[in-house]
Amino acid sequence: MLEVKWRNEVVIVCGYGCILNEELKGYLNKVAKFLLKNRPAILIFSGGATQKKSAPGKTEADVMYSYITSGLGLDLNMIAERSGSVWIEVGGYTTHGNISGARDLLTKHQVGMCSKITIFCEAHRAPNVVMLARHFLSPFVNSNKDIVVKTASWELADPFRQVGNLIYNKIAITFPWLKLAQLERWRRVRRSRNK
Repeated sequence: MLEVKWRNEVVIVCGYGCILNEELKGYLNKVAKFLLKNRPAILIFSGGATQKKSAPGKTEADVMYSYITSGLGLDLNMIAERSGSVWIEVGGYTTHGNISGARDLLTKHQVGMCSKITIFCEAHRAPNVVMLARHFLSPFVNSNKDIVVKTASWELADPFRQVGNLIYNKIAITFPWLKLAQLERWRRVRRSRNK
């Protein structure tokens, strides 16, 4: 029997595609196991419609939510009933968008200090997620040590490719007036129409 730990924890699940393949299922199985054990106060599924051609009408957030609730039969209302909130954020087409979108939801719902923020993402994106989370989510925790990233790895591309994204995101958060995040989001939205 798992020990249930009710606490003021936020869990953010970043999307990675709208096609429910074995890799995405493995990732979401890991998320579900964590949710059953930890019972967070707030759960955010984040991810936009990144594959409009191959997965019309689906967003990453909706696919993840549906798999966990329907595919695995996890009753997220039990979490919401005890603690209040399961949110779907569909505006995130990039890692920047996933994390800033989660921040916007926490701000909108006037969430105060959290004991911990746990973010799930694909392993290649972890350095970006850590940097962006420290920038956008640090006002919600006492220390950056209270922001934890959990990963699953299935991306086959060269991990070095993420170095460019790391630099790009650092410039985007350091110089927001350049509007690099908006430019990248627009590019990804356009690209999603062909996928």
